[in-house]
Amino acid sequence: MASRGSMKGLKYIMNVLLIFFAIPLAVIVISIALEKLLDCPILVAAIIFSILLLVAVIFSSTIFFILTVIYTILAFLAAWISKFICRLIRNLRNCNNVCNNNCDNNCDSGNNNEDNNQILTVNGRVRVLDSNNNNNNNNQNNSGTFCGCYRRR
Repeated sequence: MASRGSMKGLKYIMNVLLIFFAIPLAVIVISIALEKLLDCPILVAAIIFSILLLVAVIFSSTIFFILTVIYTILAFLAAWISKFICRLIRNLRNCNNVCNNNCDNNCDSGNNNEDNNQILTVNGRVRVLDSNNNNNNNNQNNSGTFCGCYRRR
């Protein structure tokens, strides 16, 4: 049977593991899940802060208030990094699909039109102008080859 001194030491080790490993890991996982649902890192951090602040008030310990701020910063960083990585993967996937479908894997060439057409973007719509600056009337002015990603407003 274990003595009282070894049980106190085990309890201390378990508390340290809980504070520095289990809770931060849970905060990161919950932050990523909330980020996928809400798509707003500041809102994710605010939700985590409010939950942890309630826990800190219930236990009324100074260390919990300090840890609440640290875990909130961790939640914001995890949500922001998750959003950045998801956006990066989505942009790479979209750009790769556009280049594979339209430009025969030649992304660096920009505009790969054979007949020297120019691409004009107006209000998020892609319009192809021929060499005489006349609108191409195929497909309601949205036809042509475009290699690359552009930002829609």
